[in-house]
Amino acid sequence: MLDKRVSFLFDNYSLSFLISKKLSTFGLKAKKHMSGKKFSWPANEELVFVRPPKEEYNGSLDYFYDSDLFPELDILKENWEKIRDEILDFEKNKGELSGMSSVNPANVYGGNWTLIYLKSFQRLYSKNRERFPFTCQIIDQIPNCVFSAVSILPPNSDIAPHFGDTNGIIRAHLGLIVPAPYPQIAIHVGEDERGWEEGELMCFVNVHKHHVWNKTNQKRYVLMVDIVPEVLKQRQDEICHLGLGSQTYNYFYKEFGWFRKLPKGVHNAFLKLSMLLWKIYLPIETKFKLR
Repeated sequence: MLDKRVSFLFDNYSLSFLISKKLSTFGLKAKKHMSGKKFSWPANEELVFVRPPKEEYNGSLDYFYDSDLFPELDILKENWEKIRDEILDFEKNKGELSGMSSVNPANVYGGNWTLIYLKSFQRLYSKNRERFPFTCQIIDQIPNCVFSAVSILPPNSDIAPHFGDTNGIIRAHLGLIVPAPYPQIAIHVGEDERGWEEGELMCFVNVHKHHVWNKTNQKRYVLMVDIVPEVLKQRQDEICHLGLGSQTYNYFYKEFGWFRKLPKGVHNAFLKLSMLLWKIYLPIETKFKLR
């Protein structure tokens, strides 16, 4: 009887081990398969920049993408706790972060959104970068990163729906402090919405209309990073110049009534001139650390 029990246990252990081994092998193959996937650019997709007076995006890029498609971002997940701690240490020693680096921020209801630029279309923000040397050291190891910022959303606040600059970038959010799960804190992109997780990446196409909310009594911290996907690698510099020129145009259009009244031809000429000036000036600013 004892022999039969031992035999039964052994046979079941062997079966469990075999099943476990098969599942592990399947998991490994699945992981390898995932790592081999690449981001694909739709056949009929054109590079666009969203500008007034008609702000819209009609392309066919998805709302969200799996972060596994962008392995260059893994370094962020590997160092997320150190990035978070550097920001919190700064606030502990220097006071709470506040301010808005963007000249065209979206409307925020219920509080002041803090957005500290470290880089914008390759334009370096030296004073801000000095505050967070470790974070910038990590970001600078991502060759196709063209934008990065610390984003702090205040409690019980809502960022109004808005469009990003271009479909030429993928935006990644690294969750640093997320007080509550979805749907209390979330982002709605196009027709889909998701929540953040601490230490995890969320990748989406921010040229789609999107809005964000925080329905808790605590602040939400994320690190924002924009990358130019591999398929557009050869156009990275172009995307940066066009992006800065487009932002300049947007600022003038939204801030000055006299500019909005100018003929369309003048607007187009201003836009082209802005892009050309940024193409000339950006390398100079970067070399001599003028900002």
